[in-house]
Amino acid sequence: MYDDAEAPLVEQAREAYGSGEWSQAYDLLVGLDAREPLSVQDLGLLAEAAYAAGHLDMTIEAWERAHAEAVRLGDPIAAAGAAARVALHLLMDTALMAPIRGWVKRAERLLAGQEETPVHAWLAVIRSYERLMIGDVVAAREWAGRAVEVDRSATRQRLPSAGWQRLTP
Repeated sequence: MYDDAEAPLVEQAREAYGSGEWSQAYDLLVGLDAREPLSVQDLGLLAEAAYAAGHLDMTIEAWERAHAEAVRLGDPIAAAGAAARVALHLLMDTALMAPIRGWVKRAERLLAGQEETPVHAWLAVIRSYERLMIGDVVAAREWAGRAVEVDRSATRQRLPSAGWQRLTP
């Protein structure tokens, strides 16, 4: 996706992110993105660097773009993972329930008929917090249990994490 001149900049951004230089990674990725649209994977990196550098709006925008690009490429797992990340950031940083629920529904539609993945576990985490925030402790606990169950199942099956860490040790 990137030409030879830009490849070192992508690597510099990844290295900066990996060493905790989030603002530098963010600046490099924004610059690259201005020249040529980032890949789904690099949009995720931009979103994470943006969040760590304090740019919530760019975080959400990058995950939304990653979602749209993954849909365009026919990758429902990556698209659902990006949708879940939008929902998670909206939940934790804005508590705007209507858009959170909308993004969760998008992810669930994309995952319909798919084997369980870590994205399913993260959606259960989001559902758990959403239920907790509206005072439904019983449902929150059920969703939390579901998240752990799905994560353990995915771990036993050695499924790829779609860029997310496992939920349980």
